[in-house]
Amino acid sequence: MASGGRFFGTWGEPTEADNNVTREAESPTCGGTAHILPAERARSGFETLRLTHLLDGGPKWTAKRRWVWGVGDEYDNSGNIFISREQQVAQHVERFVGVHQKFADRGYIPSDKELLWMTSGGKNQGAFGLHYGAFVPTIMSQCTDEQKAVWLLPAVTMKIVGCLAQTELGHGSNVRGLQTTAVYDRDTQEFVLNTPNLRSIKWWPGGLGKTSTHAALYAQLIVDGVEYGFSTFIVQLRDENHRPLPGVEVGEVGPKMGDNGTETGFLRLTDVRIPRDWMMMKHQQVTPEGKYVRNPKSNSKIAYATMLSIRSGMVASAGYRLAQAVTIAVRYACVRHQGFADPVNTPQGRLSAENPILDYQTHQYRIFKQLATAYAYVFTGKFVSSEFSKVKAAFQADPETADLSSLPVMHATSAGLKALCTVFAAAGMEECRKCCGGHGALLASGVSQLYMDYNLYGTAEGDQIILELQCARFLVKMFREARAGKPVASIASYLTACRDPVFSPWNPTHLRPSTLASVADFKNPENVRGILEVAALRAVFNAASRFVALSAQGKSFPEAWNACSVDLVNAARTHCHFAICSFFADELKNISDPTLVAPLGRLCALFGTIFVKENFGNVAGYLSPSQAGYCDEAIRELLAEIRPDAVALTDAFEFTDNILNSAIGKFDGRVYEALYAAAKASPLNNKDPFEGYKYLEPVLDKDFIREQKKHMRHVPRGKL
Repeated sequence: MASGGRFFGTWGEPTEADNNVTREAESPTCGGTAHILPAERARSGFETLRLTHLLDGGPKWTAKRRWVWGVGDEYDNSGNIFISREQQVAQHVERFVGVHQKFADRGYIPSDKELLWMTSGGKNQGAFGLHYGAFVPTIMSQCTDEQKAVWLLPAVTMKIVGCLAQTELGHGSNVRGLQTTAVYDRDTQEFVLNTPNLRSIKWWPGGLGKTSTHAALYAQLIVDGVEYGFSTFIVQLRDENHRPLPGVEVGEVGPKMGDNGTETGFLRLTDVRIPRDWMMMKHQQVTPEGKYVRNPKSNSKIAYATMLSIRSGMVASAGYRLAQAVTIAVRYACVRHQGFADPVNTPQGRLSAENPILDYQTHQYRIFKQLATAYAYVFTGKFVSSEFSKVKAAFQADPETADLSSLPVMHATSAGLKALCTVFAAAGMEECRKCCGGHGALLASGVSQLYMDYNLYGTAEGDQIILELQCARFLVKMFREARAGKPVASIASYLTACRDPVFSPWNPTHLRPSTLASVADFKNPENVRGILEVAALRAVFNAASRFVALSAQGKSFPEAWNACSVDLVNAARTHCHFAICSFFADELKNISDPTLVAPLGRLCALFGTIFVKENFGNVAGYLSPSQAGYCDEAIRELLAEIRPDAVALTDAFEFTDNILNSAIGKFDGRVYEALYAAAKASPLNNKDPFEGYKYLEPVLDKDFIREQKKHMRHVPRGKL
């Protein structure tokens, strides 16, 4: 992994030379840190490449992922922190077309796994990610074969560029409340599209602002004054010269806190007419005569498909993005030394040896918590994506006989997981930034920009609280079915205990006794899973029983729901933490390589025990004070055991220097050289005096400054 002319180096498969770096003396041009990370890698108790293969799904997939990440490596990202917003948007288009056009021309459609790698490992974020991640899948899932023959090939080959226009200025998560209308005109066999008021303007679609030529438009279908709910329509936005069409007002909403390579747009439609067959008609249509017809072979549950695909990808992507921040934080924490190793005996004075900040337990707690979380999210995302892929494959094979009964469960689960993972991953990135001290605030650190770009995903594709309440509604349904003696979905099987009408999760005699009697018991992932299961049971029982009681008192559904919504959100959040821990523990059972079970088992146990420690009220009484002490000691031991593997656990993701785009997270550990190079490259250093000097000059005392200058001199060494 030798560095080239870039600030942050280039990537190549690690070689023996990378692991045999001699210690360099500090000098005006050398920070003397190049030996540190190779020494850290030598401490690991497992072979990093084996874990890489596990994360990717095998050696063949590792080769494919390296190819995907390497295709655009000819573009240097290290100068991105200095370019303007306009340059960001233009650069995205230039680089995306430059990388992908040759594949698009062949009609190549990336798989879900490849899309995940592109979004998780790419720095070229922008409109085309949404074109392929949302617009193309919508055509595939909602258009008839005849419509696909018209629209799919141009979309796949980038002959047109599309976006998904759903959210409005005044309406977001409440899709049924969307105000954009599509009124059928029988005489012309056209739909008349309007955003009839200010709040109905389409707002937030990525790529709408400048890039897209077309949109998949969500609008309320109206035929002869009768509303049939929202449908999806293809609408052209711009002409052959990329200028807005008549009746189309389209633009960009302005700078955001991050992700500014994506031009987020607004759209206003005034009496825009489109042909009848531009309505996506796979599941429903309007005949030329104006009759609304639903496809009898269409299963309404498959409407979840695009949303599920996006959300499951966002769960895994949350893990990969958080892993990038953790990689930077871990590497920097090894290179950054602070505090004398022996504060009493410092024979070399200020030059005495100092501790790597990763050796401090508080730092380990903060960073390793995020490391464990990243792995947990990645494995959870893989599980959800795998389950969805099975259902999708069955439906594509035979739509009439495919078993889609699991889709509502997957929809509710993915809603809760997307909400939790995106928000907690963003918080984890910010924690990693803070762990990097002042240098973490620099855009050159990589981690600050990563956080700002990713933080928006907490509201993208659904607000956190709204999605958690969707998950909670499913959990309340499962609680009621358990009470009625009906089968319960496996993800919430712990609720079967509620079949007993007198059951209470706070009554110790009603729960399976906790037999955890040592620190080692709390380092066992299966035992930790069991504790989180009790936490989920209590949280769901509390919220659901309260809702049922309020309903029984005569309160309407909205009144009862709102009155216990805080409890419902807590129930969904706790359930999702249990589910994530459970998916992680299940992954451990499937690992055939014994050298990987122990390091990943530690991460799984740490993920769960930290949740128990930080949310002890959920299990108080079930765990005794002495058991709480065992849990705390288990965390301390796990931190110490993870420490030797920390660098290897982050290396396994194989994020290139060009992906991390970080002066402080370089693979070779030459942090201080990279920070200095990045600082020297700042455009503000190109001119002295600076542009603002014309405002400063009138207030300065030039005579005083000129006089004091005489007392200071520069004498090169050896010239005095």
